[in-house]
Amino acid sequence: MTQRISARKHFATEHDFCNVRIQNLISDYPPHSHDYIEIVVVLAGHVEHYINKKTYSVSSGDVYVLQGQQEHGFQKPTKDFRIINVMYRPEIFNFPLDKLRTMPGYQALFVLEPAKRSDSEFRSLLRLDSARLKEVLEKVQRLQHEMKMRSPGFDCICQAYLLELIVFLSRLYSKSSESSTSDLLRFSEAVAWMEENYAKHLTVPALARRAAMSNRHFFRMFKKIFHIPPLEHIIQLRIRHAAELLESRSNNITETAFKCGFSDGNYFSKQFRRIMGVSPRQYRKATDKKTV
Repeated sequence: MTQRISARKHFATEHDFCNVRIQNLISDYPPHSHDYIEIVVVLAGHVEHYINKKTYSVSSGDVYVLQGQQEHGFQKPTKDFRIINVMYRPEIFNFPLDKLRTMPGYQALFVLEPAKRSDSEFRSLLRLDSARLKEVLEKVQRLQHEMKMRSPGFDCICQAYLLELIVFLSRLYSKSSESSTSDLLRFSEAVAWMEENYAKHLTVPALARRAAMSNRHFFRMFKKIFHIPPLEHIIQLRIRHAAELLESRSNNITETAFKCGFSDGNYFSKQFRRIMGVSPRQYRKATDKKTV
């Protein structure tokens, strides 16, 4: 039976957004799932990691991400098996996801590889040499120390350290020379470009060229990972950014529509209501009441 683990159990307080463990695993760890994201870094040894009913072999230098609610467990660790677990909840602090999503390495390591894991047989994970592994360990230890000491302002500096780690790993993935990561990285470059250029006129053929894929292959791969077609994803990106602009009150509704890539105000309002459940005007009024 799979154990369901909540952040309340693994985090020091219900308000903590992060927890860090550096440990030796000397026996099997039973299947479980949790409601937070987990970065896994293998420092030494070898183990079989059971993820969503499939077993993968991982060893020293391997880095990968477990999204929330993924069933997983460890089997047959070697005597020297040592691991880092960085667990975090981006929803409870001001996590700059919009900025991170424009990084190809972040898209590859944190979004696409977890989604494609069963198809790629775990060949697209990040692999670090000993020097880079040492750098990662040092960054994690700084984060762990701050979380443990809880000195005034620790939460602020822990956010900075966690983001530094995420960006560092994302950049390393972008620079990876492993042939097994090249296809995923090219696809991630197209996805990251969408995130950064959502207001421009984007087409599937143009995105497919960026990913070095045929139109058909890109469309099928995108829909399999994100569960919606590319153009619907673009519309949702535009609406998400439009909602943020409406909350900030920096532009009126018409200006917001044009800034987010909509040339027709009526079409913008229709799509906004479809995705957000209310009209742009109603959404702005609702956010006004929250700030009073």
